[in-house]
Amino acid sequence: MNKFLIDTNVLIRLLVKDDPIKFNTIMKLVEKVEKSEITLVIPTVVIAECCWLLKSFYKLDKSKITEYLLDVIESENVEVEEDDVIIALKKYSDKNVDFADALLSSKSNSKLPVLTWDKKDFKKLECEYYIPEELL
Repeated sequence: MNKFLIDTNVLIRLLVKDDPIKFNTIMKLVEKVEKSEITLVIPTVVIAECCWLLKSFYKLDKSKITEYLLDVIESENVEVEEDDVIIALKKYSDKNVDFADALLSSKSNSKLPVLTWDKKDFKKLECEYYIPEELL
């Protein structure tokens, strides 16, 4: 079986269907994924880029973005680079925070506290965090 890292531009075409030719091409690849002929691996940075692009350019709300991305991620023969992404996507929409903050929160729960000046988002997230001045 062949594995491929999927880039943001390919995933976006699948989700927003704004280019009919590219959408048809990706749908043919989706058929190969469904037949277990290929596996797609979605890097964490691609998830982050998709969240930003879908929110800022396509003006989708966070719950819709999370729904679309989880539909893809939870498909057969699709993998994510790290499992924290799934938890982070849920926090992204449920807590209404930036995806990057949700991801840091997810990562910190198992390992390290977060160092940030973004108290607004991290007050909503269930993780240990500090502002830099607290360490001085």
